[in-house]
Amino acid sequence: MIIIYKLLIILSLISIINGKEQFYQKYRSPFPYYSKKHVERKEQNGLPNQLTNDPSPPPYQELWYMQTLDHFNFQSKGEFAQRYLVSDVYWNKPSPNDKVCQGPILFYTGNEGDITLFYDNSQFVTNVLAQEMGALLIFAEHRYYGESLPFGNDSWTSDNIGYLTSEQALADYAELIPVILSDMGAEHCPVLSVGGSYGGMLTAWFRMKYPNIVDGALAASAPILSFLNTGVNPETFNKIATVDFKETSSEGTCASRIRSAINDIMTISQQSNGLTQLSKTFSVCGTPLTDVGVLINWIEAALTYMAMADYPYPANFLEPMPGNPINVSCSALAQQQDDIQGLLEVLHVYYNSSGQAGTCYNMSVYTTGALGDASWNYQACTEMVMPVSSDGVNDFFPPQSFSLSDLTEQCQQQFQTTPDPYWITTYYGGSNFSATNIIFSNGVLDVWRSGGILETRSNSIVALTIEGGAHHLDLRYPNPLDPPSVTEAREIESKLLQLWASEASLLKQRK
Repeated sequence: MIIIYKLLIILSLISIINGKEQFYQKYRSPFPYYSKKHVERKEQNGLPNQLTNDPSPPPYQELWYMQTLDHFNFQSKGEFAQRYLVSDVYWNKPSPNDKVCQGPILFYTGNEGDITLFYDNSQFVTNVLAQEMGALLIFAEHRYYGESLPFGNDSWTSDNIGYLTSEQALADYAELIPVILSDMGAEHCPVLSVGGSYGGMLTAWFRMKYPNIVDGALAASAPILSFLNTGVNPETFNKIATVDFKETSSEGTCASRIRSAINDIMTISQQSNGLTQLSKTFSVCGTPLTDVGVLINWIEAALTYMAMADYPYPANFLEPMPGNPINVSCSALAQQQDDIQGLLEVLHVYYNSSGQAGTCYNMSVYTTGALGDASWNYQACTEMVMPVSSDGVNDFFPPQSFSLSDLTEQCQQQFQTTPDPYWITTYYGGSNFSATNIIFSNGVLDVWRSGGILETRSNSIVALTIEGGAHHLDLRYPNPLDPPSVTEAREIESKLLQLWASEASLLKQRK
């Protein structure tokens, strides 16, 4: 779903050259599975969109708005067509004589992907909250994603891509909402924003920056602290993934054997013909490996994504996986005496549980099929700089620290940009933000919990920790296999959102 969805993460790849380790950085987003390339890959392979029997979300209208290209330049008159979805199936639309609006607006802050996919995977919002609250649904697409491309196929040229920032995206939403409400006679209706992962970050920031537009927010799995100068340890992300595997047994055998397998891989890679041997062991498609870093990154992606999508039921969130995929994969590992063969069984659960990989593994599927388009890479090279590192002790990955200089070198080469790792914290406040009426929900299993708001600050800044919960599980459709904690979280979310909507409807009532 959100799902990401995925924000920037700086991940390590390891190159072995002349027996010496050289490290370089790789981007990753919380929502890579929402990239157009990933959707097309699923369609080509005939993979199902849904592995559960969840009902479809309500039908919607696809609409377009001529959006301001540059909200912060009064000399610019440019516009582009921004897509948004509207569903009034459950809306308690106010009549012209109603002073108080009883039908709030649920506004999804679109993030780095096609907006229809977020709509299809946020069914607690579209199917449950909308019906409970009699709400109008509006899902707005983020500029430079999906079909909202300001310059069409030329949107990613150096002259055109500079209009892509989170600040411009929020300003889009702030301009769009009043126009829609005016057209529908709903100017006095409360507006509640919702989002997951990067979309959750946008939702929280939207409430912080535009409290005159949005009256409350549900920010699910929103790592707004995953930046420098927030006090977050960049090693926590990989540590959470490791703990998820460790806790499948009292001895922590699964995590320790994965660490052992990765260490063995590094040793083998430095031997004569070691990469050829590893290519055969891991059934690499086509040309044998020339860089062990490609293999390590492919492994790392599977392990952290499994932690993100460790749902209690079968799901097709990133790749088709069974319910409780970490438990399933660790049970498969336990059947193997050799650690590397055990690791292969773990990876099979993520990459090939439905046979989608075929008879060999394409090590570029994660980087080309699952990664977001050039738009997210650009954001990663400007303001969305979210450090991640590993120490090889508290996690099962090779030691790697975050290097801003390496990231800058890559960004200069690709986009001629210099990333500013402190701007997001400066602009939005980091851990010292000031706001009201925001719910921050985080699943204990989710690696993005590492940068989330985990403590309630007041009656109106509420943190919900979901035991047994993966990445924005609370935004998914309720399922009998859900842990009790997410059911409780959804109840709290619903009550708070209804309370804030009720308060706002009185403040906004027609005179």
